[in-house]
Amino acid sequence: MTRRLALVGRESELAATSRAFGELAEGRSWTLCLRGEPGIGKSRMVSELSERARGRNMLVLGGRAAELERDLPFALLADAFDSAPASDGGRASDGGRALDGGRALGGAPAELSRALDGLPRDDADQLASALPALRRDDHGSPPLPAERHRVAGAVRALLERLARRRPVVLLLDDVHWGDPASADVLALLMHRPPRAPVLLVLATRPGRADAVTLTLTQAVRDGRGQVCDLQPLSADDVARLLPDLPGGVRDRLYRDSGGNPFYLEELARGYAGPPSPAWGDLPGVPRVVRAALAGEVSRLPAEARLVLEGAAVAGDPFDVDLAAAAAGLSEADVLAALDALLDADLIRPTGRARQFRFRHPLVRRSVCEDTAGGWRIAAHARAAEALRALGAAPARLAHHVERSARPGHLDAISALIRAADDVATAAPATAAGWYEAAVRLLPDGGEHRGRRLSLLRAQGGALASAGRPAHARDVLYRLLRQMPAGAGRARVEVVEELAQLEGMWTGNAAVAGKLLQRERAALGAGTPWEAAVLTLAEARNHGTSGEHTTALALAEEAAALAREAGDSVLEADAACQAADDAHCAQRSADPARRAAAEQRIARAAALVGALTDEQVTGRLQMLLWLGVARAFTGDLTGGVADGERGLVLARRSGQGLLAPSFLILRAYADEELGRIEAAQVAADEVLDNAIVSNNPQLGLWGAMIASRVALIQGRVDAALSHGEAAWAFCGVDPGSAAGWTLADARLAAGDVDGAVAVLDAFGWVEPGLWTRDRVRATDVGVRVLLAQGQVEKATELAARAPAEAGGRCSGTFAGIMARIDASVALARGDPGAAARVAAPGAEAADVAGTPLWAGHCRIIAGAALAELGRVDEARRQLRRADRDLQALGAHGIREGALAVLRRLGERPRGPVKPPDPGGDRLAALTAREREVAELIGSGHTNAGIARRLHLSERTVEKHVSSVLAKLGLRSRNAVGRLLTDQAGTARPPR
Repeated sequence: MTRRLALVGRESELAATSRAFGELAEGRSWTLCLRGEPGIGKSRMVSELSERARGRNMLVLGGRAAELERDLPFALLADAFDSAPASDGGRASDGGRALDGGRALGGAPAELSRALDGLPRDDADQLASALPALRRDDHGSPPLPAERHRVAGAVRALLERLARRRPVVLLLDDVHWGDPASADVLALLMHRPPRAPVLLVLATRPGRADAVTLTLTQAVRDGRGQVCDLQPLSADDVARLLPDLPGGVRDRLYRDSGGNPFYLEELARGYAGPPSPAWGDLPGVPRVVRAALAGEVSRLPAEARLVLEGAAVAGDPFDVDLAAAAAGLSEADVLAALDALLDADLIRPTGRARQFRFRHPLVRRSVCEDTAGGWRIAAHARAAEALRALGAAPARLAHHVERSARPGHLDAISALIRAADDVATAAPATAAGWYEAAVRLLPDGGEHRGRRLSLLRAQGGALASAGRPAHARDVLYRLLRQMPAGAGRARVEVVEELAQLEGMWTGNAAVAGKLLQRERAALGAGTPWEAAVLTLAEARNHGTSGEHTTALALAEEAAALAREAGDSVLEADAACQAADDAHCAQRSADPARRAAAEQRIARAAALVGALTDEQVTGRLQMLLWLGVARAFTGDLTGGVADGERGLVLARRSGQGLLAPSFLILRAYADEELGRIEAAQVAADEVLDNAIVSNNPQLGLWGAMIASRVALIQGRVDAALSHGEAAWAFCGVDPGSAAGWTLADARLAAGDVDGAVAVLDAFGWVEPGLWTRDRVRATDVGVRVLLAQGQVEKATELAARAPAEAGGRCSGTFAGIMARIDASVALARGDPGAAARVAAPGAEAADVAGTPLWAGHCRIIAGAALAELGRVDEARRQLRRADRDLQALGAHGIREGALAVLRRLGERPRGPVKPPDPGGDRLAALTAREREVAELIGSGHTNAGIARRLHLSERTVEKHVSSVLAKLGLRSRNAVGRLLTDQAGTARPPR
């Protein structure tokens, strides 16, 4: 029985499919999860959905994860894009597929090639690194290492471009077996779905695929997806499915299969003859089903069985040549045997020349488990040798080497290390596994000690990058135990890494402190470099805990030790830490202390400025702390410059853990400078990175910035959601800015009591905060108290602002300080004082380049002048605020100006309303704005648009704001959706 059984008992799942297609018809993306136990019919539903999508002229990309290839990075995604049709409506033929599973360069089908050609170079580079089959012919130098969250962005951009022509359906089966890198990309695609008609279909088992579970749940909660839990067939369903079988036989098959469609089909296949004895141990598979599978294989000719076993080693899908190599047979023998396997319906063609799949993963699994272990080892060795001869990718080779290498085989060890090094940035979990395999194979001799230690350190770093800090910590402690006490620099560097893991990632600052103190005490005389490193690590541990005075003293000591050791790089690093702690430790307006803090920042900047990029890269954190010190003491442009430099160096050197930290710095400064779109893009990328790295610190910072940006834009619900998420990431941490961030969002939502509650929990203005955060916390606290009517308490708190600012009341601090004082003056019934403070504060904020604070001040000045009866002056202030804030896209702040203008009898327009949906909404744009809109829709950042159009980023920001205002939209995503709708080419027939 080789025919496929009909689809019965799946009415609700088919209804979900229709709903998904309806979402695509409206130009929206959607996620559909088909969830169920093995054999329940997920793959059958995927096949049905594929046929229905093709019948609607949708582009279907399908991939299936393989249980035994979970160590191949991005294998699931590669399989999906490899399935792209060669032409409209057709399936790919050969396409130049190589023996190692990749497509020859330039072999991508035309539709996919066109989409690739339109991608920004950054996205193309990420795809080329992660999925070599998608590398463009014109790609020059080897791409930089892929970063998982950036690969996800590139995949998202590619899907959006493909969906411009027709809707895209990405069908992914057996996601529970997906490789970690692919799982991360899927999680991010659900977190921030494509802005186009793209349907993501995930078939998985319950309780599996943990990397995507949370984002899938959130997508369903947000109304962007649906989960279908497939149930066993009923007795009536089975009767409809097998009407030709006698009733008694059908009842027995139903009883033995439990209504599981795959088990039912296997038992029905074996009904023609008695099965052979049951084989192997397939957990969860009924014995009678195992016996049926065994019977199918046992009836094969001996050579066909050997080819099937070689195919099981080669992969799923498998290439004929690699299966032949694994089986140890000639190509002619394999081709002859394939006919028998096809006739038995054990394998099926994939649509690509010389490539086949097993009928079901359980078929392959059963073949593997029935194959002798020694034969499998030899088969993997033969496959590895064949791939090595062809110069296959290190990762493809390592999959077989790991399963066949002998202990002590140095060439195999080198192959595993090369593969791990190759994928450490993009697929760190896979890299960690290969480093561990290399350690297991290393001989025990003392001459290999150094290599073993370096492998353990690399494994620890990979585990940390993969978001498994506890496992990374355990590996590094294992490494430390193998290092002699007098190991010098190498031991100290490991201790430094361990302390950071304990303090920053696992929340064990006390444990980190004890470790560092113990190691410092064990140092002998004449070790200034080692002492400097450990002392600096102690300073960082105290600084991140908000103990800035202690941290400052330790950082100064570390700088002196570094000078003694003659290490200018380490000295610069320590100076940057001291600079950051110095301004945080200052909570007074004492000009002498302010001058001392600013001198430390200037000295740190000078030391860093004297270093080359290569030197800075060795201790790249110094740029982060220098940038933070600059930005949080008012030098926002200096902070942006440090953030940009750090981001470039982090990506260039493959330091993926640090790259998002520099994004956070840049986003913070961009928000303060009124570059709202740039801050939002950076916050989104940080949150993406937090998801794939499981790093709560990144999640905290990304959520805080996203909340502030949403509040500026007037998206109060989003601001609340992000603020609550920030709290969830860190818990109640007095040293975190999450408290005042969430309080500000609650205040904007009218929940004054909620704002008070969160400030009471976190502290109103905590000493552990950075300087500018303390001032912003003061601003929020003052407004919360005024909302409660507690004017005296607000006045007292406002009086603390100069001290919290460290005496910095001018420059980029001018606007926020003026807003605090003017708010209190207005509440105390002194509008004249409020106007005298707010109006100059707005002008000072303009000069300092902080337009949002200028807008805040003008709104207060306008309200104060109105109370004084100086209505014309009030209107001038308010209209200026209205105009400036609208241009920035700061609709949340702008609403304050509109409210006062309405009280003055004006009828100002709110955000521009969308024109008639039936008209050409893009007609309102200038030619240049139309260009910018098209590039926004293609997923370009402002920086990318600036490069493409040879404009400054500031000019692009203005164009983007104008585009959003004219179209009546509030996000870049909405621009992409509008372009798709206006094109009218992506809507399938209803």
